Formats: sequence, C-alpha cells, structure tokens
Amino acid sequence: MKRLKIAEQIIIVLVFAVLIPFITIGIIISNISQHSVRNELANNTSLMAEFVADAIENYVTLSQAQLNQMASGFNYIPDVMAKIQYFDEIEAKTKLFKNLDIIEKNKIPKEKYPHENGKITLISPIDKEGNYFLSAKINVNIIDSLFDQDSLKGRKIYIFNSQNHDLIASNTIEENSNILDDLVIRDGVKKIIFGKKKNTPKAYYKLNNPDWFIVADTTKKVTKNTITCARYKIILSLCLAALFIFVMIGIYTYYLYINIRQLFKGITAISKGNYDKKIHLIKSPFTPNETVFIAKEFNYMANKIKTSYKDLKENNLKLQKLNEFRENLVNATSHEFRTPLTSIIGYSSRLLRHDIKVDDETRINSLIIIKQQAQRLSKMVEDLLVIPELESYSLKFNIEETDLSAAISRACEYLKNDNVEFNIDIAQDLNYIYSDEYRLEQIIVNLIDNAVKYSLDNEPIDIVAYNNENKCPILIIKNRCEKISDEILEKIFEKFIRADSNLTRTTRGTGLGLYIVKGLCEGLKIDIDLKCDDEFIMILKFNDCVK
Repeated sequence: MKRLKIAEQIIIVLVFAVLIPFITIGIIISNISQHSVRNELANNTSLMAEFVADAIENYVTLSQAQLNQMASGFNYIPDVMAKIQYFDEIEAKTKLFKNLDIIEKNKIPKEKYPHENGKITLISPIDKEGNYFLSAKINVNIIDSLFDQDSLKGRKIYIFNSQNHDLIASNTIEENSNILDDLVIRDGVKKIIFGKKKNTPKAYYKLNNPDWFIVADTTKKVTKNTITCARYKIILSLCLAALFIFVMIGIYTYYLYINIRQLFKGITAISKGNYDKKIHLIKSPFTPNETVFIAKEFNYMANKIKTSYKDLKENNLKLQKLNEFRENLVNATSHEFRTPLTSIIGYSSRLLRHDIKVDDETRINSLIIIKQQAQRLSKMVEDLLVIPELESYSLKFNIEETDLSAAISRACEYLKNDNVEFNIDIAQDLNYIYSDEYRLEQIIVNLIDNAVKYSLDNEPIDIVAYNNENKCPILIIKNRCEKISDEILEKIFEKFIRADSNLTRTTRGTGLGLYIVKGLCEGLKIDIDLKCDDEFIMILKFNDCVK
C-alpha cells in the first residue's frame, strides 16, 4: 500500500474531520432555522389575516351601527325635501355612506352585505313593520388604508366572499387565481396552508359578519429577508469558519512540512556520509517544541558522528600508515640486516676455522670488515629505536655547549673508507653551539652517509662549515648525483623514501635516515634546507642554537 505524505494525510483528515462535519452541521442548522422561521412566518401570517379580519368586521359593524342610527331618526324628518337634504348632509359630512336610498322589502338583496363595483350595500329597517329599509353603500377601498400599516407591508392580503369567491379587496395587483388554487376553503375559522412552496405559508380567516374570508400570503421578498438570508448567513458563517480552520491548519502544515523536509534532508545526508549537514528549522509560533528538540538532538548527533567519523578516519589512516611502516620496516630490515649479518657470520667463520691458516693481514682485514658491518647494524638499530620517540614527541635531549667542528670530524672519521674522498673545509673560528652532542653527531652521520650512498663514482663529498654574518654556524654537505625526480624531492624527508625505487635499488639503507634527521633537527631547533640540481646539497643552519 502506498504511504501518503503528511500534507496528503492532513488534507484527508481535514476533509473527514472538518469539511464533512461542517457540511452536515450546516445542512442541519439551515433546515432547523428554515423550519423555525417558516413556522414563525406561518404564525405571523395567521395573525395578519386575523388582524385584517377584525379590522374589517369592526369597520362593517361600525358602519352598520351608524346606518341603524340614521334609520331610527329618519321617521322624525317632516317632509321629503328635508329627508333628501338630510341624505346629502350625511354623505357630505361623513364621507362614509354613498347612494343613500329608501327601498321596499321586496327589493332587499338575498346576499347579506352585497358588493358591486367596489362598494358594499348596507340595509337598515326604517319602520317597525319592516316594509321599508334605508339602503347605503360604503366604499370597500376604505379597507385599503389597513394595508398601508407597517405591520402588513410585504404581505399580500386578499378579501373574498364565501359564495362565488369573488375578490372584494386586495393590496396587490396580481391575480388571485394562484392563491385560490392552494386554498381549500373549509368551515373552520382559521387555516394555515403551505402550498407548492413551503417557505411561503398562507393563512385564511373566516368572517361571520360579513360572510367573507381573509387570505394572507407570504411574499418572496419576505421569504428572502427571513429564510433565504438566514440560510445564506449560516452557510457563509460556516464557510468562513471552515476557511479560517483550513488557513490556520494550512499555515501550520506548511511550516511543519518544511521542517520535516529539513529532517528528511538531514537524515538522507547522514545516510550518504555527509556528516556536515545541519538542520536549520523555520522557527515560528507554528513550530512545535518537539520538532525543535528533534532538530537540536539531530544536529548534536550529527556533530558527534562527524567527530567520531573523523577520529575513526584518522585512526584508520594511522593504522594504515602503521601497517605500511611495519611492512616497509620488515622489508627494509630483512634486506638491510641480512647483508652485514652475512658478512659478519662469513668472516667470523673464516677466522674460526682451524683447517686454514690465516695470516695477520687477512685477520686484520676481516676484523675491520666485521667492525664496519657491526657499526652498520648498530646505526640501523639506532635509527629504528629513535623513530618511536620522535613520533611520540618523547625524545629527551641533553642540551649543552657543543663543538660543532669536532662533531663533524668524528662523523667523517666514522664513515671514512677507501672508496670515498671527503673535502672538508671547516672554519677555524667556527662558533660553539648549544645542542645535544650525541644527537647532533647522529644528524651529521646520517647526512654524510646519505651523500656517500648516492654520490657518483669517484666524486668527492664536500663538507663546509663557517659562520654567517650573524656569527651563526652553517654546515653544508654537498655531493654530485644523478637527477632526482620532483616527486621524490617533495617527500625526501618522509619514512622509507629512497632516491632509487624498490625494484632498481642500488644502494644500502632503510630509507629512514633523512626522516630521522628532520625529526632531530626540529627537536634541536636546527633549520634544514635542501637544494638539488646537478648536486645534492644539504644545509644546516644553527641560528637558534647560539646564545
């Protein structure tokens, strides 16, 4: 199964934990609000219908009472002209009654409160016998004043009669057919009807006097201002809340994702061996403390790994060098020790033989060779013993005033043989120096021995010592030799480095002489310099060895 990223998981969690619950809650709240407001609109519509019905009933009852009062006083008017003048005065003053007239009993309409051309006819008996009646018409349009009240604005109010459902009055110019289609007229006084549109409830109220019914309808404008707007506001509020949640979680996820990516990069770098990689977090109020702690501990761990890796690398390099040193040492000593030991054993055996008579000259020459080879072995052993002390910086020096001229002479005498000529030029006033006499002589011996090994045949070794302008001694050892490569010259003071290769070795030695010279010179504060062209020149400067 494919593993999702953190951002993808958070999006899925938001959808199921926030978006879907918000949509569900929004639908529930919207329906509850719609249902509540719809019931409120229905009750309000019913109250409007009842209010209009009460107003009309009071209006008609009051008009009928006034007409009855007029009819009761009609018989006291003496003549016809006075009666006509009485009608005119009433119509002019009250502006309520129109077409006042006296009718006979047989002309009374069957319908109570008949209406025609926007007028309602009222009838009141004049005589006790009931043969004559006072007839008057009141204007239905006077009811329109009810519709101007603020409580009825936005509503559609209709007044119908009960017989043929003719429209008597209305505050709208729309046809009444749609209204009557949704109504089922019953004998009950009140009825609330939810027609084809549930959010526009209608109500009717049955009057007894007159025999009419009032229909109150809820307009789309009222529905919009109540249910629709409330629904939009609820949805908008939920959307804004959801958007705010998404934005906040988005910002939090962004910083969390960026910082986790930094952790991933750090882990990847460590796995690939890049221990210099550090985690740099984008710190903000959205950065959790755990992430900061992990980054801090990771950087500490990476630093520890880097240090341990560096130490391990250095130790491995040391082990590698030690292994190389061991191999080179075994190869060099096994080869270099074998020759003098063979000579010593051979000449010693010759001298110990009883079947051969050895003359004095032969015995002396054999002893000289044995001594030389023993000295050679002693020098190699001394070189091997001084190396660990040089590398551990534990070599002790016995610093005292030393005769440099005498040290040079002893070294030349030690290495003197019939095959090499030494040209020695030592200044008579060569100053004494402060050094370790034994180690100084070891340095000079190694340098002269190196010059003897690599000098061309029948070429002398030049040894020059003098004081410079600062009265500091300088020793120069010079020999003519074959051209030495730049690669060898750069490493000439390292261990086991020789001017000839291991495959074409023509000289004796372990390759440790110049390495020991360099270490001893550093310990005795002697400056050593090298020049090589047609001649191999070693220069020792004793600037720091003179008081």
